[in-house]
Amino acid sequence: MKREWYRLFRRETAFLWTVLLSAAIPVLPEYAAPPLAIGALAAAYQDAKKRNTTLQIGPVGKLMLVYIAYIAVGIAYSAHPLNSLSTVAMWAVMFCVYLALTTVLNTRRRLHTTLHILGAASAFIGLIACAQYILLGAFGTKVSNQLWLPIDEWFYSIFPMDVDIHMADHRACGTFNNPNILGEYLAMMIPLVGHYAFTGFRTRRTLCARGFVFLMVLGMAASFSRGAYIALLSVVLMILVSNLKRITPLALCLVASVSLIPEAITGRFLSIGLVSKDFAIIERFAAWEVAFQTIISRPLFGIGPGISNFWELLTKAGVGAPHSHNLVLQLLIEGGFVALFLMCAAAIRLLQNNLELANRNRRGSGFGNALVMFVVVFIVYGMVDYPFLSPKLIGTFFIVLSFGDANTAVYLRRPTTSFTSLPIAWWHRIYAQLKQFPPFQNRKKSHN
Repeated sequence: MKREWYRLFRRETAFLWTVLLSAAIPVLPEYAAPPLAIGALAAAYQDAKKRNTTLQIGPVGKLMLVYIAYIAVGIAYSAHPLNSLSTVAMWAVMFCVYLALTTVLNTRRRLHTTLHILGAASAFIGLIACAQYILLGAFGTKVSNQLWLPIDEWFYSIFPMDVDIHMADHRACGTFNNPNILGEYLAMMIPLVGHYAFTGFRTRRTLCARGFVFLMVLGMAASFSRGAYIALLSVVLMILVSNLKRITPLALCLVASVSLIPEAITGRFLSIGLVSKDFAIIERFAAWEVAFQTIISRPLFGIGPGISNFWELLTKAGVGAPHSHNLVLQLLIEGGFVALFLMCAAAIRLLQNNLELANRNRRGSGFGNALVMFVVVFIVYGMVDYPFLSPKLIGTFFIVLSFGDANTAVYLRRPTTSFTSLPIAWWHRIYAQLKQFPPFQNRKKSHN
């Protein structure tokens, strides 16, 4: 074990820096995410040079690159072009994390090492959330539920932005500035870290990873995010369905776990049914009504990227929500049916690859199942919130996508594509299609 870690630090420094910088994205403040993503890409480039290769991109990454290029076109017809430009820039910069990890994750050992480091970072965030919950709830201590609030106040005083970082709510936020964002992040990471912790042989690393998962679940509970609770419940149901032969011990463990959940958390979950008394649910229904009206008026291309365009419409309608609190509706609002089609195409490709991985490769089946669970969790949570709101969430999204393409390359032996050669390859495809059109063929005959 010591020799393995010594070799990792000594001989694979660029790979290690790539992973550490990527894992630091959800830990540090939001404005630190873009520099960390660029730094991870620079480290990955150094690692690729040592292996005599270049930056790599997979099939899901190609679709996301098309999506970013498409939303960039929306800046031209956006009512708030500066906000749209910043949104496109956020997507483009955080895409560096995907390129970095897809480039360096070329072996099973690297996949497992990266998951261990990401699990440790997620466990740290869960531990911070638990500490906030205990200090605020149990002891009533007057501390902030946002770890980086003093630094955030200083930063936004120097670079004034239209961001409200103060919250009257006392729910745990961990290293984020909103408890719902904390729940979204942990919901995305639990399937991957859970796969690493509970599949394969029992080693010191996997036993340690089980502790990571435990802290992540506790942190999700401390966020009091009902969307996260529903997402976690969907993971539990998928585990039960996929392990019918062991349904009895799993069901007993589930009952025992439910009996240990604090009353405050169960009360928060059961409050979902109190539609007429819950302001958050009422606000969501009002936002959805305005969203449907907006989609009907601009169904194909939307009103442009960024939440400012729709936020203005919500404000005029007297709704206090900053966005639609729904992934599908927000994609339709900002980019129309074209944006939704591109995102669905990426999700379907991710599902196809990992369902094949789960069924065809014994060693990679756990990874395949974990990424299928991620897609389900992401869609479930996306029905009640918008998980593309901040750089840290988009960075986490790209981290998981990089595992999807890296798994396909490692376990199914489907090599990724060089990122620098991608424009040439696309041009050859477009040129081959153009040659089939009659005007092109007639022009060729006239030259002959």
